[in-house]
Amino acid sequence: MKYCTILLVFALSAIGVAAQPNVSGLWKGSITQNQGGYRPNYDFEIYLNQKGNKISGRSYVFVDKIYAVVELSGEFTGANTIRIRESRIVDSKKTDGLEWCIKTYDLTFSKASGVVKLSGPWTGQTPSGPCIPGTVILTRKFARA
Repeated sequence: MKYCTILLVFALSAIGVAAQPNVSGLWKGSITQNQGGYRPNYDFEIYLNQKGNKISGRSYVFVDKIYAVVELSGEFTGANTIRIRESRIVDSKKTDGLEWCIKTYDLTFSKASGVVKLSGPWTGQTPSGPCIPGTVILTRKFARA
């Protein structure tokens, strides 16, 4: 009986892993910042590479002539939920007095009417303190021949 219980636990774990969507690829959309931020809305892209439960990649945030490219990593926290943490800015251009946020996103994968989406809240930190948080909304972009 003990072996049957262990086998059942492994089988249910495998089903949970298999049920996770594949989020690898390019995602484009916007990132918002609540009132008091530099801008209320920025163009935003992330490129994700998924291996099992783990995710790596880069984020790209830009508005007007300023931008930041940031390394990130993350993992699935549920069947359709992902936590992504940025780690370091690899390239940027900014105005005087602006500090880029290193962000953490809690995103939910959804699919409706053929549109595949990642969306959810973000929080962040600059060297000077916490960032004004906001929301991420991204759709998957597929390569075309």
